[in-house]
Amino acid sequence: MALLLVAACAGAPTPPPAAPAPAKPVAKPQEVPPVPLRSLDLYAQAQVSLRSGDHVSAIKYLRQAQQADPSSGYLHLEMARVLVRINQIDQALGETRKAVQLSPNLVDAWLLLGGIYSNRKEISRAITSYEKALSIDPEQEEARLLLGTLYLEDRRFELAVKVLTPLVKSQPDLVPAHYYLGQAQVGLKRYGAAETSFQQVLKLSPHFQGAQFELARLYELQRNMAKAETIYRDILKRHPESTLAHERLGRLYLRSGRYQEALNQFAILKGLSNDDLEVRVKIGMVFLQQKRFGQAADEFQAILRLDPKKYRARYYLGLTLQELNKPEQALEVLEEVPPSSEFYVESRLLQAEILLDLGQGEEANKVLEETLKLFPKEADLHLALAALAEAQKDLAKAEDELRKALKLEPGNAEAHFRLGVVLDKQGKHQEGLEEMRKAVRMDDRHARALNYLGYTLAEEGKDLDTAESYIRRALAVEPRAYFILDSLGWVYYQRGDYPQAINYLRQAAAGGAGDPVIAEHLGDAYMKMKRYKEAVKAYQQSLSNKHPRPDEVRAKLKEAKRLQGSE
Repeated sequence: MALLLVAACAGAPTPPPAAPAPAKPVAKPQEVPPVPLRSLDLYAQAQVSLRSGDHVSAIKYLRQAQQADPSSGYLHLEMARVLVRINQIDQALGETRKAVQLSPNLVDAWLLLGGIYSNRKEISRAITSYEKALSIDPEQEEARLLLGTLYLEDRRFELAVKVLTPLVKSQPDLVPAHYYLGQAQVGLKRYGAAETSFQQVLKLSPHFQGAQFELARLYELQRNMAKAETIYRDILKRHPESTLAHERLGRLYLRSGRYQEALNQFAILKGLSNDDLEVRVKIGMVFLQQKRFGQAADEFQAILRLDPKKYRARYYLGLTLQELNKPEQALEVLEEVPPSSEFYVESRLLQAEILLDLGQGEEANKVLEETLKLFPKEADLHLALAALAEAQKDLAKAEDELRKALKLEPGNAEAHFRLGVVLDKQGKHQEGLEEMRKAVRMDDRHARALNYLGYTLAEEGKDLDTAESYIRRALAVEPRAYFILDSLGWVYYQRGDYPQAINYLRQAAAGGAGDPVIAEHLGDAYMKMKRYKEAVKAYQQSLSNKHPRPDEVRAKLKEAKRLQGSE
């Protein structure tokens, strides 16, 4: 299944506890305020009033000071600060705008303006304000940190890394800077760099749970479940009632096929959580992973009877109905997920996949294009459109969609890998290899990209030691992947070590029994060892599995039979 499905079966990740909040964007007044003598006395009286908590008098004196010196941006900034204190945000916004209009190089005013816009959820304007502050004073660390967090929120991961990296160098003990830098690196799938950032956070603040959860999630993304489990268990030793730790550990067990342990964690969670239905969703997910589809469907349907707006349950019910070969029912269920739900995009991706399975490619494309209009920054939608185009042999469109995905997420290793495959299919071999190298630079544990690079070298008979290194790195991530075992077998074949080649190729053939190329490779190795009977069988298997170049395999089969008959 799963040509278009992007969401992992474990669902959208639950956010970890927040990092320590950056300082509020209300900069401290300068030691000597830039206030002219004609308004200095009024400014001083305003400060005295503020210290006594008399905001009304402070505002009165500042108004008089502004009248005495209408060109002072600083006085408007001070007025804005007072208005923020008494929660008159709209008026504060007007004063701050006036401040930057009169004094465009007043960094503190740009900082306050960014903070106000951020509180109003006007992210693009907040970003512009902090960018302006930083352009005036590149050493302004508060602006750098706040700008980095907003880039992160806006999924502009490359910019977040660019703005936060100098900060961790100048302030190596600043925990939030390392934390947010790590999150940005995860967004770019630069897992090694992210791990370094989170480990630095924990070195500075050993019991910071947000960083512990992020590091554990990172290990899960790298498929290092043992390390992730250790972190969750460490959290639970100190915080046995942490619902998030129990949930994450249960989901880890679920992904690892340790279903009873997952159920145990969810049972504990049920006793701790106020959201009984959410725990029942997770129990349904265990049934789904166990392929107990009937029980999973019953559980999700029961949840939806109690709360029809439990969209996580609705999404997983759609997935379950797909597995039960009830595509029309699945589509009806998924259609009820609204755009406001966090599961909307995943539901639409699943709808597109089901439609494609039904042979309704145009309808699948329509679903994805409509969703993209609502969520233009979702790179996963471009990846799905690329997969659909590739399935329909429209490689030019697939390439275009993948490049759009990479424009949104330049560090997306999977998109680089997929683009490499599409370029190679179009005969752009060297360009494809460069995309594979980019994928590995972004994610040094991307098994398929590592395997692709290794197999390409092996196929060309070039630098077989480097080829083996790539392939063994891939096997370390996916030790049972038959296509990687095939690549390793082919390295040994190219070296002339045919017994070892046969060893790995037989393992590959056992795992990928329907793969015609693996069967051909095994036949080639048998031929080198003069085991013609086994070669004949392997070539016949390759042809029965519809090898893409059947004439070549028939010629090999004919030669194997001839040699077998001459024995």
